[in-house]
Formats: sequence, C-alpha cells, structure tokens
Amino acid sequence: MIDFNPTSLRSEAPSRVYAQVEKLDEDAFAELMEDPAARGPVIDALVAHFAGTYRGDEDVEAVIHIKLWDKPGGGYDHRELVLSGGRCTATAEPEHDDARLTLKVRPTDLRKIVSGAAGPRRLALKGRLRVLGDVRFGMKLQELFDLG
Repeated sequence: MIDFNPTSLRSEAPSRVYAQVEKLDEDAFAELMEDPAARGPVIDALVAHFAGTYRGDEDVEAVIHIKLWDKPGGGYDHRELVLSGGRCTATAEPEHDDARLTLKVRPTDLRKIVSGAAGPRRLALKGRLRVLGDVRFGMKLQELFDLG
C-alpha cells in the first residue's frame, strides 16, 4: 500500500500510484484531491494511465490539454497529451499552446474516465466534462484510447 504523503508519492512510479488510487472510494479520493501536495502526483498518475491506454494510431497527430477544476486555492491543474507517431506522451507542464482538443474536468471524473467507470460522452452530456476545440476529434476518444 502506498503512503499518500507527498514525499512518498513523488518517489513512486505513476503506475503504482494509479493502482492504489483506483482502489480508493470516492470520498477518500475527493479528500486526497484537497491536499495540494498530494494532488499533483495523483493527477500525474491519472494522466499517465490515460496516455498508456492509447491504441497507437499512426495517422493521428494531435495535442490534447487536460484542465482539472477544483484546485485548492483556486485555478486549475493543466496537463498535456501529445499523440504522434503512434505514441501518446503525457507531460505535467504543457509544451504546446495550441491544442487540438481541451478537456475540462474534475479529477474525480477524470478518474472515472481512465478507469472505464464512465465514458467521456456520458460525462459531457451530464455537464461534468467540457470539450473545447475539435469536438469531432473529441468524439473519437473512446476509439483512440482503451478506456475501460
């Protein structure tokens, strides 16, 4: 079991953090997202897991920004996925200003997306996921990523 203190989280591989985060109930996860020091490594683990589900379409060249609401103290966390050459790379600091697609979502809902508990379309219809940019491309997320 991973200790969710910030020091231990930063030293753990994202896959190990994600495996433990996946086991948390909704209340425990929401509480974890209120801890500013723990939030970053956990979000990094969610985004890394998301990137790892990419199916590897060689023809897709795109940048996806993920903006996570409800940051303690205000604002949002910002991560980036770069799809290129059949690979998906996650970065904690966005390197591209121009994203083909921007997903605005709460961390609790991102966890549901990457675990397969809820699809992006369903969350968008409920107003829990905002999709900006190339909406048609956004409709293909479940084809491009193995989400569940």
